[in-house]
Amino acid sequence: MIIGEYKVSNLITYLGLFLSLTSIGWILHGQLDLAMMAFILSGICDLFDGRFANSFQRTEAEKAFGLELDSLCDVINFAALPAVLIIKTIHFQWLSWPLTLIFCFSAITRLAYFNRNAKSEDGRDPYFTGVPVTYSALAFPVFYVLCQLLNPTVFSIGLPLLAILMAFLFVWNIRIPKPNKAAYIGFILAAILTISILVSFLLW
Repeated sequence: MIIGEYKVSNLITYLGLFLSLTSIGWILHGQLDLAMMAFILSGICDLFDGRFANSFQRTEAEKAFGLELDSLCDVINFAALPAVLIIKTIHFQWLSWPLTLIFCFSAITRLAYFNRNAKSEDGRDPYFTGVPVTYSALAFPVFYVLCQLLNPTVFSIGLPLLAILMAFLFVWNIRIPKPNKAAYIGFILAAILTISILVSFLLW
């Protein structure tokens, strides 16, 4: 016997992890177009894994396991993955260590803060405190695509600024509305557009 809750309800969470690890592999092999596609798709998985899981009948133990699983996967998806991206592509290599340290510190802090509040609240608060780490799954790929369209060399130079900005937004004590149905649709449309452009890069 092995430990764990291998339920269909956790399928999308595990899929997001698979996509993030695939993205890391492509980053390490210099396939940034493919890496950014997988990064966006992992973000989409994170957006919908909770809704998907809640569509199943689950015990309290299964719900608790799913919550912990989601958070641990977020560490890889939205902290480790961007860290590898920074280390491998940043123009100023001397900045890679302090920058990844700051980014990961902020991302982990944001996740810990969210988890603590999620366990102590009833979940009906319509606001987040700080920007969710999931948003990096759109910010980094969109920035990459814009740089490829305008001037590819800007990506490695501008990446430190984006990383610092995202790190600050993660821990900024500001209340922002949780995404509603329109926001989910907007995210999906932005993801589809970005992936379509990335596919065009590969084809042409």
